[in-house]
Amino acid sequence: MASAPASAPAPGPAPGAAMTLLWLCAVLLALPGAWGECGQPPRFAFAEPPMPLEPSYAVGATLRYSCRPGYMTASGKSPVVTCGPNSWSWDPDFCIGKSCGPPDIMNGRFDYTTDLLFGAMITFTCNLGYRLVGASSAQCVLDGNEVSWSSIPHCDIIPCLPPPEIKNGQLTDGNRDFTFGMAVTYRCNQGFSLIGNETIHCTTNDNLNGIWNSPAPECKVVKCKNPEVKNGKRLSGFGTEHTYKNTVVFECNPGHVLNGSNIVTCEADSTWKPPLPTCDPLCGPAPHFSFAELISTVGDSSPAGTELRYRCKPGYDTASGKSSVVTCLSDGTWSAEPDFCIRQQCTHLTLANGAVIADNFLFETVVTFICEPGYELKGSSSAKCVVSGNGVDWDTAPPRCEIRSTTHPLLPTFPNILCEEPPTIDNGMHNGTKGTRFVHGSVVVYKCKDGFTLAGPASVHCKADQQYRGVWSKPTPECRGGANMIIAGIFPLLLAMLIMNL
Repeated sequence: MASAPASAPAPGPAPGAAMTLLWLCAVLLALPGAWGECGQPPRFAFAEPPMPLEPSYAVGATLRYSCRPGYMTASGKSPVVTCGPNSWSWDPDFCIGKSCGPPDIMNGRFDYTTDLLFGAMITFTCNLGYRLVGASSAQCVLDGNEVSWSSIPHCDIIPCLPPPEIKNGQLTDGNRDFTFGMAVTYRCNQGFSLIGNETIHCTTNDNLNGIWNSPAPECKVVKCKNPEVKNGKRLSGFGTEHTYKNTVVFECNPGHVLNGSNIVTCEADSTWKPPLPTCDPLCGPAPHFSFAELISTVGDSSPAGTELRYRCKPGYDTASGKSSVVTCLSDGTWSAEPDFCIRQQCTHLTLANGAVIADNFLFETVVTFICEPGYELKGSSSAKCVVSGNGVDWDTAPPRCEIRSTTHPLLPTFPNILCEEPPTIDNGMHNGTKGTRFVHGSVVVYKCKDGFTLAGPASVHCKADQQYRGVWSKPTPECRGGANMIIAGIFPLLLAMLIMNL
């Protein structure tokens, strides 16, 4: 019987891999603490370990540290460092810096940003009026086994030089040392006025050096002229001599307004300041114009310099180159440019087979219409230039002159109607022939002597009354004092119509 084959050996690690594994184990076992030990103890800036030190320490080993100079053990904390299973352990910050305490600096103070412990920095400042002598900062440093501030300055009061002497006067308490806050007072000799500050005091601009807060005053002779204001009177300061800082109060007489300050003071240069006021006349009520109206309302009186603005009334326009501003002058009168508004003009009128009698065609003018002989007027015998919208226009349409009809059975023949000599007028004359009779339709033109002005129509014409008698048209013009009037646009026509027969 055949025997069973022998079993194969179990596989194992390769020889090279086994060697690497053994080497890694040896390295790990050789590390500090690999068998429960600690290496070198920790280093601190504030404490040092006991000497000498061992290369390694077993778990559970303890070391008591000593606080370095300038430091002390913190309250409630232990300076012992213990070797644990993995590393050293200890209370954090078991040593803290010693305190230098607050420094003592009279008339000053110190400032700090952290604390007053070992290594801290502080700065010093002095109270107002004192200056720092010494370093402006200090550090809490080691002094043997203790700590103290490296330096402490002191604050001295700031001195001033003696105050200046003055002419014609003296100062009180001048023979002593002067320091910040001290004051001196000046006095002038009789007959002199003190100009400036009577008292000055010692102060400083840089907290190092003392200076006087203002210059020393002066002692001068000051006399202002006796003040007089025309059209005004004084309410105070009635004397005739006035010295430094004397004041006078003024008031204007009725009908005048004060221009300037009513209180003036005699100053160091012997003049009144502010300058003496003036009492300017008041203008009366605003002037009235037939052609313009005031834009705004004003009182019954206005001071000199007041400007009033006017606007032209309807039917008028502002004259070219003229101002509509009226000014109150210093003499109490109103100043205005003459005729700063002029009348607007209606369109020029003409009448075929007739004439338009008018001085002009301006606003408010009334014109009269007449027809030539043999023609009769159809429409209004007159028209007036009136306001229309923003301008002017005639209030009625112009008439027309139609040939007169002679076929009416009741009418007589016109050549049989004659007018006597036209009526005469004072200070004037007409162009009709004296001693003759005038046929129906004849026109006579009047004019005035120099220095007189024609009032009414410039002409009359011969017409028939209800009894078919010849009469002159009405009204008859008059000559009044003033410049002669011009018969606008019809004078040549009227001259051609003298003594004409139908």
